[in-house]
Amino acid sequence: MTVLSVAVGVGALTALAVQLVQGPAASAGSDGDRATELAAIEQLHQQDIAATLSRDPVALTDLWTDDAIRLGPGQPAEVGKQAIRESNQRLAARPGVKVLTYVPEIKDVTIWDGWAVEWGYFAGSYVESPGGEAKQIRGARLWVLRKLPDGSWKVFRGMGTPVAVVAGAATAVAGTVVHGPATSAGSDRGRDADRAAIERLKQQDVVATIARDAVAMANMWTEDAVRLGPDAPAEIGNQAIRETNERSTARPIKVLTLVPQTRDLTIWDGGAVEWRTLTASFVASAGGEPKQVRGTVLGVYKKLPDGSWKVFRAMGLPE
Repeated sequence: MTVLSVAVGVGALTALAVQLVQGPAASAGSDGDRATELAAIEQLHQQDIAATLSRDPVALTDLWTDDAIRLGPGQPAEVGKQAIRESNQRLAARPGVKVLTYVPEIKDVTIWDGWAVEWGYFAGSYVESPGGEAKQIRGARLWVLRKLPDGSWKVFRGMGTPVAVVAGAATAVAGTVVHGPATSAGSDRGRDADRAAIERLKQQDVVATIARDAVAMANMWTEDAVRLGPDAPAEIGNQAIRETNERSTARPIKVLTLVPQTRDLTIWDGGAVEWRTLTASFVASAGGEPKQVRGTVLGVYKKLPDGSWKVFRAMGLPE
């Protein structure tokens, strides 16, 4: 699960209809309970729309938890609510920009007890000055949500594809990004066995990517996995991911090095989310000059009955 394997290959994939998937570790609950959770998450979506259209930096910031991390293309991570607030304020200060439309399209929501994972697309339009020509924008996003004690939901981790002023989806802002305080270990304390198993998965990723083994790369993903890249439709299901891997490994590319670095890992019962950066080198043809690549990955993992972990949702962006 690297920028090389997340972002490579487009593939012709059919988008799934919106659906609710109950996470493997969630309590059975009732249809009424799930409907209540979905309604609360939908309130967050509506707040996102209203805040983005108004370009209200306070409302945009309030979508996120205090220990949130927002990841976007071509910029450092925004770590903590304060860093996200400062980024939103810089964006809102740009004169003349007006968001005309913003339409999120959520494709899938998976709920664990107190956690939720969703992915989807968004489309929007904006002008950069009064009377200016309207510009269109479209992208994808991966969000991990956390339920608060009052029953509301906020964004805990988020990544979006290239955006300009559609800030709710993950804002790209020019200039240096101020980092907030480091994220606390949170609910992953005392989970050494799970952390070790996730580390093994990461090492399997390194071995499979350097070997360019399409089968081994696909085996790291759950059957119902979704892989998102910067310029391609989502790859939905293990079979679609496998087919993309096969097309990629058919190219005469040789991966020389791959060095992932975990920046943050939070684990809950049956699930986990990791923010990872990576550096890699490769040659496009035999005897070619080595090229360097850097990237960022937001990965959501699912724990299997045998205690192993696989990738459930992931999005990668090159730097």
